[in-house]
Amino acid sequence: MTKLYYDKYWKDQEELSDLPYKWPILKELLPDAALDFLDFGCGKGVITKKVHELRPAYSISGVDISQKALMVAQKKVPSGTFNVITETQKIPFPTNTFDFILASDVLEHIYDTKTAFQELSRVLKPNGSLLISCPYNGKLKLILAILFGFEFYFDPNSPHIRHFSPKTLSTCVKNVGLTVQKIGYYGRFYPLSKGMYLLAYK
Repeated sequence: MTKLYYDKYWKDQEELSDLPYKWPILKELLPDAALDFLDFGCGKGVITKKVHELRPAYSISGVDISQKALMVAQKKVPSGTFNVITETQKIPFPTNTFDFILASDVLEHIYDTKTAFQELSRVLKPNGSLLISCPYNGKLKLILAILFGFEFYFDPNSPHIRHFSPKTLSTCVKNVGLTVQKIGYYGRFYPLSKGMYLLAYK
């Protein structure tokens, strides 16, 4: 069911609405060195392509639950390796494969986040880095959302099924043996930021 949902989702999803204010932040966190890079939940490869253009020395791979989206991503980055991730959520790569993993606005779409974090840690090399971005949720923002935009924020048709705060995201990362290096925010202004990022290492 999840696969069918995201096949439909990506069919009409051409661009990422948050890209103009998210990408300028994320790109500064990408190491300037040749390395093995994974875009976890790459979708149609919009960000994957930007990473490839910015860091052509990277060996790029991408995974997503939607085979249809991956076909588009492959065309955007022909030299990349793209594999479908099944409902088991096992990332189809050996343990300790990647130097750097990007999980950009994907974890809030996942039911079994515990397995997702375990898998991200498994395929990350020792001393490798994990960069996560997701919608920001803080107490003040949620209070205002409940008062003035409850139906919009908690739209039952939204693909977002998880809501992370800096504390809960940090806990998920620490639970799989990673160390938080940096947390930041983008879009609007803190503490009403639209998104947040977390950089961690193994």
